[in-house]
Amino acid sequence: MKSEDKERADRIIEVFKDSELNQRQFSELLGVSQQLVSAVVNYTKKPNETILLAIIDNIEGIDPMWLLTGVEKKEIKNNAPKNDEVQSPIELHIKTIVQKQLEELSSEILQRLSNIEEFVKQANP
Repeated sequence: MKSEDKERADRIIEVFKDSELNQRQFSELLGVSQQLVSAVVNYTKKPNETILLAIIDNIEGIDPMWLLTGVEKKEIKNNAPKNDEVQSPIELHIKTIVQKQLEELSSEILQRLSNIEEFVKQANP
């Protein structure tokens, strides 16, 4: 399993533990199989869109960006340069480009999730 998949599984495990439910109850809440929850929690299967979208759709307060990437929206904003920091024009330009790309990527991920969710809804009337 790739490190990014393991880290995503770690975030799912954190959500699972915070729920204080057993695997059966957690899987029922999400509307997925207990086997899927067990496989992700035991790192035998990488987290797929099914479990990620189920968590986002069924558990209140989950930041989709955090679940998918490990980065919270507030962390992105907190990384903005402070007014009293002295930056060269190149540093400022690079940070601006990176922040813009991250925002675009975030929007793209959320749009893809929305598309997947719509596809799943249409496939399962």
